[in-house]
Formats: sequence, C-alpha cells, structure tokens
Amino acid sequence: MKNSNGVTLIELMIAMVIIVIVSLGFLVWETDLFRHDAAMERNNTAYAFALDVAERLQRMPDNSLIQHTTNRKCVGFEASTGNLKGCLNCTGGGPTVDISVGATGTITYVNPWNGSLLYLYDGNNCQNKTWTDAGCGPAVTISPAANSNIDHPSAVGAAYNSINPVRSYRGTTYYAVWSVAYMPCNAGTATDNRKIFITVYWLTPEPAETGVSAVQTKIANGAYAVHSVTTTVEKAIGTES
Repeated sequence: MKNSNGVTLIELMIAMVIIVIVSLGFLVWETDLFRHDAAMERNNTAYAFALDVAERLQRMPDNSLIQHTTNRKCVGFEASTGNLKGCLNCTGGGPTVDISVGATGTITYVNPWNGSLLYLYDGNNCQNKTWTDAGCGPAVTISPAANSNIDHPSAVGAAYNSINPVRSYRGTTYYAVWSVAYMPCNAGTATDNRKIFITVYWLTPEPAETGVSAVQTKIANGAYAVHSVTTTVEKAIGTES
C-alpha cells in the first residue's frame, strides 16, 4: 500500500522505529551526561568546602580544634617513596603505616563511615541554615564511635562558630570532619608541627530521614552511598602573625 507521496506504510513504520531508537539513545546519553555533571559539581563543591575548612584551621591559634583529642597520631614522609605514612609510634617508629582507605581517597584518620556507623549527620535540620541557627547545630548527631581517630569535636559547642561543619548547597548536604597528627615520627606531642587531615563527605541520594539509624541501615545495604574528598595541610603553631 502506498500513500499519495509514494511511501509505503512499512517504510513509514521502519522510519518511525529508527527515530524512536535514536531518540532513546540520545536520551540515555543526555541522562548520563547530566549525572556526570551533577557528580562533578558535588565533588568540586566538597573540595572547595574542604579547602575553606583547611584555611580556617590553619589560621586558628593553639586550641582544641587543632590538637588531637583522641588517639595520639604521628606521621612522616617515607624515605624511599616520599609518601605520607603513619608512624609506628610517636617516639621514633618510622613512617611505614599505610593511612589510605582503598580507592576512595579517604585517610583512615578521617574516614567517616566504618561499615555500620556514620560520624556526622544533620537529620535534615541544616538545609539553608548555618551551624549557629536554631534547629541545626543542636540537632546534629555526632558519633565518635564511627572513627576514634577523628579529632573534630564530638559535641556541639561554641568552637564551631567559626567553622561550620555542615553546609547545604543545591539540595546536597556536606559534612566536614578533621584529624590532627604530629610531625615527625619522633615528635611525641612536644612539636608545634602538625598535619591536619580534612574530609568532606556527602550521601547520594540525599537522605530524607531525620534519624541517623535509618540512614546507616541504607548505607549498609547499598541504598545510599557515601562520597568524599580529602585534603591535607600543615600547621606550625606559633608562626601566626
């Protein structure tokens, strides 16, 4: 059967099928591109957040935010590779302990998720708020048991006023935690030279739960994923102007 233009019905159907297939392919490509762009934006936002926290910590005087408050840690640079490593101890043991966590880029000292517990969660109270706003800081769940190495304070207090550890941007909540180690390996706690590790992490998809227990369950079963960026800076106490 032909229409007035000489195109058969079969040809028309084939053309429509081709158009549908091409359109679906374009839609899949566009969706993947959108996801990639969104992931890159979150990663860049988290890194900018980490750098801001790092700068603020570097500018602080010698106070509790830049002293280790949990496990005493010392780090140094491995002679053979130049890689930053944990020390066997703080009284002379060499820098030979790997402090990375798999391929995530997180450091053991600031890894916020231990497989069952999350260090910091805001319970959906901090979106579009600052740390000192009512309903944000006081409602945050902080769990030191998630990582005993983290030196980020484990209770809400005035120390946070200059460093907001929870920030929201474009529907994603970002959390900052940090840890302090002394340098070099034989430094003990007498040195003023410190290495500060800062990790900023976020969850995808953005959780809707107000309770951290439900969030932890979903992370454990794969419904939510923890993403993070980590940076390190050095701090020399007593050199501030």
